[in-house]
Amino acid sequence: MKRGHGLIGGIAYHPLVANNTRRRLAVGIVAAALAVLSVWPVPYRAAVTLTPVDPATLGVNPASAGVGLGALSFLGGGGTMSTQTLIESSLQVAHSVYVRQLVSKRLNLPARLGKDDITTLRWLERKVDTRSLRGGIIEIDTKQHDPALALDLTKAYADAIREQMATVSRTQNALRQQALEQVLARAGERLSKAQTAYDTYRLKIGSGDPLINALQVTGRAPVLDDMITAKQAEIEGLRRFATENNFRVQKAQAELAALQARAAQARSATAQTNDSVGRVVAQSREGMTLRRELELAQLMYDGSKRNLQGTLAENLVSSVNIRVLEQPYLDPDRQYNFWALALLALVLGGGLAVEFYRLNPPLSARKDQP
Repeated sequence: MKRGHGLIGGIAYHPLVANNTRRRLAVGIVAAALAVLSVWPVPYRAAVTLTPVDPATLGVNPASAGVGLGALSFLGGGGTMSTQTLIESSLQVAHSVYVRQLVSKRLNLPARLGKDDITTLRWLERKVDTRSLRGGIIEIDTKQHDPALALDLTKAYADAIREQMATVSRTQNALRQQALEQVLARAGERLSKAQTAYDTYRLKIGSGDPLINALQVTGRAPVLDDMITAKQAEIEGLRRFATENNFRVQKAQAELAALQARAAQARSATAQTNDSVGRVVAQSREGMTLRRELELAQLMYDGSKRNLQGTLAENLVSSVNIRVLEQPYLDPDRQYNFWALALLALVLGGGLAVEFYRLNPPLSARKDQP
């Protein structure tokens, strides 16, 4: 009896396949059966494509345009959330047990498949594939022998993912709204205190605008200098025609002394002197400090108000965080049962190897033959 070497040799000279006619007939029958099974029952591939949507691009919250992805930015951990992070979050939601339970319940899959709940969830994990494509596109597909079931599965998955992501968005928006309301309340208190302090200061100095008052006071000294020069020229003119005891000369000298006193007072650096430069500097410093605090408080209040308004608006579009690019469809390309194709390739490959071995065995096997 001949003996082969190795795996192929052992199979080639096994008693069950030693007969050429019987072996070839068996390989032909098995190959034909697997060829039929590779296309029947007919497999149908159904798919749906989704893409994340940034609420900031919808124009509902201009304040979040530089942040990205609205309330979902809280998921990013750093206050921002990239598109890739949102895609990964969507994929995590798609593979979650909650989404599978939701799909199973909506399609009544346990009764439809004749399986219990746990087995149905495991079946969904194996049969429905969710992947990320280039360009930030999420594809959900499944291959079933029932085309209606395949379409139902992809549609149910798309709806469940969109609803769950909308729930996440609303939850994060609620947390964000609560935080912004507290920030807005504190900003309002600060604005009220700053406005009260600034108004009290304006009433104290008797000016509606401290800056204008400061400009008016600092402009008095040059005006007084011009008046003093004019009065000195007037006195020189009077002395040409009158003595020092003249009433008009004495009156002009008294007016000149008063103007010089007022000019000296205007240039005084002492803050206690009325209408002095020192007093104006002190008042303007305090006024500008209070005004800067008022402007800062107003900016903080306006910014918090815009953020809160944008968050409230984002609640209205929370359901469009995931957009459907292609509605669930059946792939028109022919589909195959890959397990049958794999077995067919294995049977044909093994049969050809055995035939080649028997027709041309290796040298070592020929030496062992009697």
